[in-house]
Amino acid sequence: MTTEAKRILLDSTHFTEIRNAIRSRSVAWDALARASEISEIDAAVAKKLENLIVKNNGTEHDLETLKINENVILPLLHLLATSSNTDSIKSVLNLISELLSCDVTHIANDTVEFFEKNPDQLKNLFDVSFIESYDQQTILISSFNIVSLLVQFSSKANERMVKQLLDNQIFISILQNVNEMETCYVTIRELQELCTIPEYRQLIWKQEDKILPTIFQIIRRSINNKNNLPYDHNSNHDGNDNVVIVNTNTNNLGIQLQYYSLMLIWLLTFDNQIASEITIKYLNEFLNLLKLIKVTIKEKVTRVSISILLQCCSKPVKGHKIFIKNLILLGNGIPTLDSLTGRKYSDEELREGIVNLKAILDEEYNELTSIDEYTAELNSKLICWSPPHIDNGFWSDNIDEFKKDDWKLFKQLISLLIEFKEKNTDKVIIQILLNDITHVIDYLPESIDVLNKMNGKVVIMELLNNSDSRVKYEALKATQSLIGYKFK
Repeated sequence: MTTEAKRILLDSTHFTEIRNAIRSRSVAWDALARASEISEIDAAVAKKLENLIVKNNGTEHDLETLKINENVILPLLHLLATSSNTDSIKSVLNLISELLSCDVTHIANDTVEFFEKNPDQLKNLFDVSFIESYDQQTILISSFNIVSLLVQFSSKANERMVKQLLDNQIFISILQNVNEMETCYVTIRELQELCTIPEYRQLIWKQEDKILPTIFQIIRRSINNKNNLPYDHNSNHDGNDNVVIVNTNTNNLGIQLQYYSLMLIWLLTFDNQIASEITIKYLNEFLNLLKLIKVTIKEKVTRVSISILLQCCSKPVKGHKIFIKNLILLGNGIPTLDSLTGRKYSDEELREGIVNLKAILDEEYNELTSIDEYTAELNSKLICWSPPHIDNGFWSDNIDEFKKDDWKLFKQLISLLIEFKEKNTDKVIIQILLNDITHVIDYLPESIDVLNKMNGKVVIMELLNNSDSRVKYEALKATQSLIGYKFK
């Protein structure tokens, strides 16, 4: 190799404990060979590596002169492909992990170089690493080995293996089980490492429905927790799933889990297409980043959150102006960043990031009008009692916008009312939509024809019988406007 091999996941105590447990179980290599469960050559290679690397039964010279080539790797792969002995399989998979993470630099380099020069053998390793009968620990060791190799170099064959890894149900189930923070952490770190390779980002994004809900859940759980303590499944909870008591050791792991979840998102957004699409599909989660930076006491969490937002606001990202407007209008971005400027951050990069993001939002805010705020709410469906809905000046100044393009904006109001009425999940949004339709009718009586054609009048009449008193009140106001126009 021309460069030193990249070694990953050296910070996971739990993963180290898994490997230590495997190291502590001695495998009777000679006995397995005598019983013809494994070949004598495979047993001899595994035994030698175990003595040198695991048991340290050798000198420094022995390690320095150990050559990692086909005479070492091929017997290990052959054993994995032919053995049915669980202990020997786990031990050999761990031996490969030892080679990839060895402190003796040339051992890790030579191991990576072998697979780089022999891509068919990397495929063979992949094929014997993810067997359906393997338990969770074996899959974690296997995924570590494969990811350790995939992050060294990219090729079409490697991209296919990334896709296969993301299709592995056991791997994904470990990721999604956030109550098992230690094992979830391993998979998130591996995904984050894969995201450092630009060619792999689109592959991960294509599987976003399996991955990102969990990632954002991890990020989101810390926002409402007192003192930004992370979720701990062994702690007490209140009725809103907020943590009341959190173990200190778990807290440290939770912060790391949150940080690398953010790092994964950050790396994904280096791809401009992903940055554009992710801010549309997960807008509310990106708005939550503004809440996170207000409550976290960890500068590294704030720094990466700001970096994510900056990348999504950059000009090469399609729709970046819409995203900026949403940060301003829906995320309360400017006051949030104002509150951060008074904090004494030691990180210069973080301070510059806050200043730069604030400048972007300030520049866009100066171009905004109240109709922009209004349409941003409707488009995002994150509708609340913001000033435009209750400010009569808004309606008198902007009423003509509702009949432009064949009543496009008014029709959007009616469609949203029908949608939320059918869902019957958010009474407040129904109230606001009824309020707005009433305003349009009052200022533009001809809008009633549009309302009737879209069956909006029937929906309003049905809402007169809604169980929510405020919905009934707003429906009554709309009905009065309809009737009032009829008798004018």
